[in-house]
Amino acid sequence: MKSKPVLKEIQAISFDLDDTLWHTAPVIKKAQTKIKQHILEEFQQFNPETLDEEFMESLVLVREENPQIHHNLTELRRLSFVKMLEKYGYDTNLSHRLIEKFLHFRHEVTLYPDVEECLHFLQGKYKVASLTNGNANVMRLEIGKYFDVHLSSEEVGVKKPDRMMFHQVSRSLEIPHQRILHVGDNPVDDVQGAVEAGLQAIWINRSQNPWPLDSTDPHEIRDLSELIELLS
Repeated sequence: MKSKPVLKEIQAISFDLDDTLWHTAPVIKKAQTKIKQHILEEFQQFNPETLDEEFMESLVLVREENPQIHHNLTELRRLSFVKMLEKYGYDTNLSHRLIEKFLHFRHEVTLYPDVEECLHFLQGKYKVASLTNGNANVMRLEIGKYFDVHLSSEEVGVKKPDRMMFHQVSRSLEIPHQRILHVGDNPVDDVQGAVEAGLQAIWINRSQNPWPLDSTDPHEIRDLSELIELLS
């Protein structure tokens, strides 16, 4: 852990979710596998041999056609279901049912082993928020009990590193942004974005990668047990 500028008068902690509180790739892979199985069981017209390809093609097309909602992963995925349903003559309103099913699978996460201990440590000492560009909602998880606020790019209308995301956390918590410490794994979206918005920041570097930006190295931790040490 590197010694960096002193963390000052912290009143709240905001956390990124994906790859900060859990490893995301296996979560998404499992969710996609389960939703494909569900589609094949519910909609007989779909071809199991081409479903993977159709799944990806529809998602790519929807992203290209709807750049104005690039921050809303849930709606992009729902619209990809619309395309797939249209192709085989199904009622496109069924896309709402499919996206709810997908989101159920998407919330089947496995927390990193250091997460709950850290959240328990913070309880009663700091306000706690989650701030994500993804479509996981921490309030749907058991650890939601530790959080005062959940914010996503879907709700705010922009993605990190846009400072509007970080300032919305400040407004929601009713705490000045300079008193908020943001913890995340992405050097640009989380660390640089938070600092440029006036927050304090910590880079959680679980893979122990070198700091990739030209800016001064931030506070760095390997896991959330080191956050406990920093704040103790």
